[in-house]
Amino acid sequence: MLGAIQNFLGTTGVAKLIETNGGWKYLVMYVIIGVLFYLAVVKKFEPLLLLPIAFGMLLANLPGANLIHLDFFFDDYYFTQFWDAKESILLDAPFQQQIDTLIGLLKEVELDRIVSRTLIENTSNYIYAFDFASLSEAEIEIVKPLVAQAFSGVATFDGTLHVKMTAIIAEVINNGGLIDILYLGVKLGIYPSLIFMGVGAMTDFSPLISNPKSLFMGAGAQLGVFVAFFAALFLGFTPMQAGAIGIIGGADGPTASLVTKTLAPELLGAIAIAAYS
Repeated sequence: MLGAIQNFLGTTGVAKLIETNGGWKYLVMYVIIGVLFYLAVVKKFEPLLLLPIAFGMLLANLPGANLIHLDFFFDDYYFTQFWDAKESILLDAPFQQQIDTLIGLLKEVELDRIVSRTLIENTSNYIYAFDFASLSEAEIEIVKPLVAQAFSGVATFDGTLHVKMTAIIAEVINNGGLIDILYLGVKLGIYPSLIFMGVGAMTDFSPLISNPKSLFMGAGAQLGVFVAFFAALFLGFTPMQAGAIGIIGGADGPTASLVTKTLAPELLGAIAIAAYS
C-alpha cells in the first residue's frame, strides 16, 4: 500500500516540478498566467483574448503532462542553412524515419562521423546533431543529394530544408494529441483571422462617430509600428524579427500574431503576450 502511495505521489505534477531541472521556470510562468487571468476576469482587459491565452499557457506548462509536442512543428518557417552553419544543426521528431534514412546514407559514404545524438530529458526521443560545418567543399557536394533524398516527400531542399506543411498536418493528425491538433490553428493562421473578425464585429463605433477627431488616436498606433521596428533593429533583432515586433506598435494583437507566424515564428509566444496584453 505504501509503495502504491509513493508511486502515485511520484507521478504528480508537484513531484515533477521538484524533480525537473529548472523547475523554477514553471513557477515564473504560473505568475504570468495568474496575472493574465486577473487582467481578463477582474479587470476585463480583452477577456476574449487573454482568457484563452492564459488557459493555453496553463495547459502547456503542466509539469510532466506533455500535452503539446512542439517538435511536430518543425516546418517551412524554421529554415536551416545547413552549409553556412557555425554550429551543429539539430534535427528531431517528427521525421524520425527521414533522419534514420539520412544517417544510413551518410554511413554508406563514410561520413556518419558528423552525426551525434542526445536523449531528450524525460522522453525516449533523441535530438540528432549534424556537424555539416566540419565537411570540406567536396564532401558537402556528396552530402547535398543525400539530404534531398532522405527528406524526399516531406520536404524540399535547396541548401535550406523546407518541411512541407502538408507533412506537418499529416504527422500531427496521425500521431498528435488534441492540443497538438488545436495548435494547427495557430500555425495555419486560422485563429488570428477569426479573432480579428470577431473583435471587429463586436467593436462599438459610436464613440468614434460622435467624436470624429478621436480617429487621430488610432493613427498614432501606426506611428508605433515604425518606432517599434527601428527600436528592435537597434536592439539587435534581425529585419524579419523587427518587422514582426513592429506590428505590436500597431496596437492590434491578431495582426501581430498573423505577421509573426510568417516572419519570425520563433517569437510568436512572446509577441502574442505583448500584443494581447
